Amino acid sequence: MRIHKIMMATLSLALCCSCSDLLEKKPLVNLAVENYYTTEGEAKTALMGIYHVFMTENFGLYHYLHLGDNLSDDSQLGNSRSDGVAWAGNAKSLIQFNILPTNSYSGNNTWNQDFQVVTNANYLIESVTRNNIHNADKYIAEAKFLRSYVYFDMARQFGGLPLVDHVLTYEEYYKPRATEDETWEFIEQGFRDAAEGLPETWDAANIGRATKGAALAMLARTYVYHASHSKKQEDWQKAYDTIKELEKGNWFSLEPRYEDIFDMEHQNGREIIFSIQFRTSHTGWGDSNDGNMMSFYGHDAGIKLADLNKSTTTLTPDQYEFVCKKLLEEFPSNVNEDGTPKPYLKKWTGWSLHCPTLDLVNAFEPGDPRLKATVIAPNEFYDGHTHFNLSSDSGYQSKKEYVPFSYRTEESNEDDLPRNMIILRYANILLYMAETCCQLDKTGEALDYLEEVRGRARRSGDDPSALPKVTTTNKEELLEAIYHERRVELAMEYDRYWDLARTGRAGKVMKAYYQKYGNDNTHQYKGKNFIEGTHEHMPIPQAAITASYYQGVQTLEQNKGY
Repeated sequence: MRIHKIMMATLSLALCCSCSDLLEKKPLVNLAVENYYTTEGEAKTALMGIYHVFMTENFGLYHYLHLGDNLSDDSQLGNSRSDGVAWAGNAKSLIQFNILPTNSYSGNNTWNQDFQVVTNANYLIESVTRNNIHNADKYIAEAKFLRSYVYFDMARQFGGLPLVDHVLTYEEYYKPRATEDETWEFIEQGFRDAAEGLPETWDAANIGRATKGAALAMLARTYVYHASHSKKQEDWQKAYDTIKELEKGNWFSLEPRYEDIFDMEHQNGREIIFSIQFRTSHTGWGDSNDGNMMSFYGHDAGIKLADLNKSTTTLTPDQYEFVCKKLLEEFPSNVNEDGTPKPYLKKWTGWSLHCPTLDLVNAFEPGDPRLKATVIAPNEFYDGHTHFNLSSDSGYQSKKEYVPFSYRTEESNEDDLPRNMIILRYANILLYMAETCCQLDKTGEALDYLEEVRGRARRSGDDPSALPKVTTTNKEELLEAIYHERRVELAMEYDRYWDLARTGRAGKVMKAYYQKYGNDNTHQYKGKNFIEGTHEHMPIPQAAITASYYQGVQTLEQNKGY
């Protein structure tokens, strides 16, 4: 496979042939571009097709659940995951940092899916340009935003990347990796271009599409990652200037109460900068984001009355025992007044991919209301049901991803759980700004931005003495306070590991976690084999490395240590 093959043959939206067919054929490069999208309607359909990639099952599972949190000290795989299952074994090897380039979860799906977006975006950009389509500038800006977003996603996972900003000719299929600095600069330019052409708002029918503010926010985020890598003050200054520009737009603000962010009624509230919208037209697995960010995965999400007679199929014997004895006898909340069990007895984790750790729970300060908004505690009565995570060693579930039963139908309880995937929200930007100010020795400003987030959390609870203001002006102490705030404010929002890696703390934190919790199989030996200087990035997929050989020369270089 060459790069065009690695990119998943993304002409599939327009050509009536299978992916396997496309993988065996040379892509119709420049010859097809001028005739590819010839009307604005076709261009819009193509653009929506790019967004569709983000709505697939694989996007959630592989981009966020298994990596952003599960690699970290905040989340774990449930104990129901067996090493005898191929995908589960791959997932466990990741969290143990026993990572091979052949592990499909270490990047194969990310690489393929993200380059699918890159290819589709490039075809769209060149088509609307050549065909002088109405509103071409807006389509180009939006395509550049989406292309830059997936490059950002890949850069923090892999480091330097092949940079593809146009439809490739045959001679360009074997592009080498750019340096990490060059990659961050490429992403930055894409977001700058997007910010110039994107609208400030969309009407209700187009909620969820990228905006000027989202592009500036992602640009600032990229500068923070670049600065963390380069250690250059000029890169921190660029982050600072961009966030100041973002603030002038007044497009985003914090929700007054922390818990409201994750309320179903606030999914597109003022705090949300960019999110993947839930799509209701579900037609099968992998066709929509169908709640796949749930710790309790959409499938097998609840125990129904009918399941009580399915101990050999739907429920394991142990789960059946739990249902019969614990739920019906010990938890009266699951029983109607006449003694009959309620239709939905209990919410439990089906696939258990995203379970909060006890270490995360213990990281919250006393009285921090964000804890209750982040996790559902074992045996907690919530949403009319008593909860216990059957798969988690701690018994905790992620509340941020919980969908109340009032939003479910008989069908959606198993599949379409209407929850958007939050990619970036305003509190994250404020904490980036606190960190940026600290790195620029603007400690007074850093404290102000930190307090903006911390104060909102304090006001969300009942104890005005909780979460006292941070007052230290010592740079290292202040940075640690900001890092702590990022952990608890953004807990279970898929960024924890990338934060640890970018700030150079991943080795220290994961080794400490292994010593404290992970040195027994109960915690799946989490963090066991972490190597500093290697595991901050994932390996380039072996399939991509193998495909990169051209005239006997390997054009894609593997990451150090793999």
